[in-house]
Amino acid sequence: MVTAQRRWIGVSVFVAVIGVGFIVAAFATDHWIVSEPKGNATNQNSTGGSSSRYTANITFGLFTGSSHIDYGLGIRSENLILKCNVSEEVCAYVDKLIPSEDLRLMIETYKNQTDGTHLDEHWFGLFSFPLFVATLLMLVLAVVWGLVAIGFGIFNVFGRPIETITGPTGLYAWNSLALIFSLAAVGVYLGLFFSQFEENILQESDLRRGFTSDGLTDLDYSFYFVVGAVAAFFVNVVILIISDRKCSCSFSRSAEKEVDNGMILY
Repeated sequence: MVTAQRRWIGVSVFVAVIGVGFIVAAFATDHWIVSEPKGNATNQNSTGGSSSRYTANITFGLFTGSSHIDYGLGIRSENLILKCNVSEEVCAYVDKLIPSEDLRLMIETYKNQTDGTHLDEHWFGLFSFPLFVATLLMLVLAVVWGLVAIGFGIFNVFGRPIETITGPTGLYAWNSLALIFSLAAVGVYLGLFFSQFEENILQESDLRRGFTSDGLTDLDYSFYFVVGAVAAFFVNVVILIISDRKCSCSFSRSAEKEVDNGMILY
């Protein structure tokens, strides 16, 4: 019984490593968002451009990204970096060469706007600082609890846990917490995406040039790494439930057999 349970726990350790690896990959890659903005017909006609021009490709992760925009005179590429203003509670992906200046101008344009058509911050290339920080916090906590689950899982495979919290019961808790926080990260980032990124990720200057990203922006594979982590931790909880039930049934049958033998001998 003990050997069988340790095998199941060993499998859960392997799956937990995959879950943590997915989140680390999500942190390390710059493809949470991908967008292919386009210039509108008025822009193209007024400048004599063709449909092959006035296009763009923008991708970014949690901290960095890249932008490739064709304004009609060839592709202009920029390396983007995340910059936040805590007092204004906004963030933006801005040119890596002049991040502070870019963010300052974006905030000033947003605060000094005279056109009441689009009042929301995301129409100026800005997005919510609290939602972004909440996403980061949930991801970090998911990694922490995932690592705790891995550590105690290894201890259960090779050692003899004394306290309940260090045994299989604790493994339920650690994997469940990793599942909850990774799922929360997915939920918070989806809220950020649908409330802000989906409508616009461009700076206000690009919007004035006739570009739009509305309906042209999608979640990319870095985000789905976190979804994969959610699936991994969920599978882990299921594995632990199955192993616990199998081992409990095996233990019960063994105990009954010993009692029966004892009664016969008596």
